[in-house]
Amino acid sequence: METNFSKRTWTFLWICLILLNVIIRIPITPHEIGHDSFLLHFIADSLSTYGHAKWWLNPLSMIGLYPHSEASALPFYLSGISQVLSLVMENAIWVALLLLGVFSSFTAYFMAGAIKDDKFFKFITAFIYSTAPGILVFTTWSASGRGMFLVLLPLFIYFLIKSRFSIKYGIMAVVFWILLLATHNLVYLTGPIILGFCIALVISKVQVKSSNLYGGIILLILFIIFLIQLSVKHFSLFNLILSFVRYTGVLIVFTIGGFVYLLFKKNRTFEENFLILALLFLTPIMSVVLYSKYFMIPFEALLASYGIMNLIKISRTKKHIILLIILFFSLSVGVAEFYQFGRTNADYENSATPFYAEDSIVNAALWTKSYTTEMMMTDEFLVSRRMLAYSGANLITENNIATLIQGNLWSFNISNRSPFSTLFYSEGPYQIENPKGMTDWLWYKLRDQGYYGSWKEVIFNRFDIYYYIRDERYATGFSITFDGKSGKLYDNGKNTIWYLKNI
Repeated sequence: METNFSKRTWTFLWICLILLNVIIRIPITPHEIGHDSFLLHFIADSLSTYGHAKWWLNPLSMIGLYPHSEASALPFYLSGISQVLSLVMENAIWVALLLLGVFSSFTAYFMAGAIKDDKFFKFITAFIYSTAPGILVFTTWSASGRGMFLVLLPLFIYFLIKSRFSIKYGIMAVVFWILLLATHNLVYLTGPIILGFCIALVISKVQVKSSNLYGGIILLILFIIFLIQLSVKHFSLFNLILSFVRYTGVLIVFTIGGFVYLLFKKNRTFEENFLILALLFLTPIMSVVLYSKYFMIPFEALLASYGIMNLIKISRTKKHIILLIILFFSLSVGVAEFYQFGRTNADYENSATPFYAEDSIVNAALWTKSYTTEMMMTDEFLVSRRMLAYSGANLITENNIATLIQGNLWSFNISNRSPFSTLFYSEGPYQIENPKGMTDWLWYKLRDQGYYGSWKEVIFNRFDIYYYIRDERYATGFSITFDGKSGKLYDNGKNTIWYLKNI
């Protein structure tokens, strides 16, 4: 599609898109969001404090495939931003993720350019991708390896497609695949993409003559078979569609037109064959909604761009159709922001611990950082992760990565997993032989059985614990022990800190 936009107009559009990406990522919460974010906050802080990754016990620890390890790309990135800009980690997370959010528009632009060299097509893809709710959720003050993975994935696709022209692109594709491996285990889902690329290469060498109608029908039948018969797990089609709409946004409606167009298009290019084949091989894993609702966003953005381009192309009154598309774009941003607000709505504060860190827990953490040096514990994992993030306190927790970093982890033995096990690929080739003896297992026993339970002596004999942090809105087998007892040192209404030596 030819566009008559001047260079000044394109510059203006890009400035608007960048500003939009900044504005929609301005947080409405007082502190960072997401349960995983607080653990990554602590891990990244430990890098800045100790100067090295204390969870690296084995080369596989770098990619999170060794016991008590974490994929390392995001913690190193956050620690780097914190040190370079002299920011506390909470603020560094906001800046780092804002940069990733803006960068996602450029990575999507490059990916789209590898598929179709059209400025308008590339810009639409950049807009859809960078403002998709599934991208927003992990690039708005919520540290997660998933977010960094999704931002970098389009660049891997770009270099993979370009690798057929030059070895340097192939090398970059390998480099980015390794980077994705060190970011999140979603990297395994790149397998169908690579397979689609290889088969597209074979097809490009063979002259296949067929009717675009019959060829499209055959492809459609294959998609249906792959979805229904070859899916890796049972699924509800309604829930699948609902999840995809939720995380891709309103503009997903245009993917239907783009998909049908590519299916029945005559003389598809190599890049379009690659896109169709990658989608075909990804179809069986679409049933794993937990991951596919994020991983499919790049392809949905490309299909939606095709749909929008064709709608403009076939329209007789382009002025009206452009206005309609602008309306859809505005609606898409509005819906994405609705989910952003809904995810962090302050109404949750009255019923349970919200998704973000409240001032109460941050103040309690700062109090412990200022007035205590001895070991502490809590019986609520939400409190545990927030306390680790904001105080760095020496804390017995439910997470052995944090325990390892703080030097409190007991020794453990490992054994090999079978390569035929799914855990071999998702968790790594090694497993702990006696998980019941690990600190996290004992922590759960202590939480459930209470202060006077049989497991209390085991852990208290091993660790000299002085303080207990309690969330007053929750009751566990451990916390109810303190009802009516003395020894409370700190109380802000929601969180209390107890001196255990007085109990």
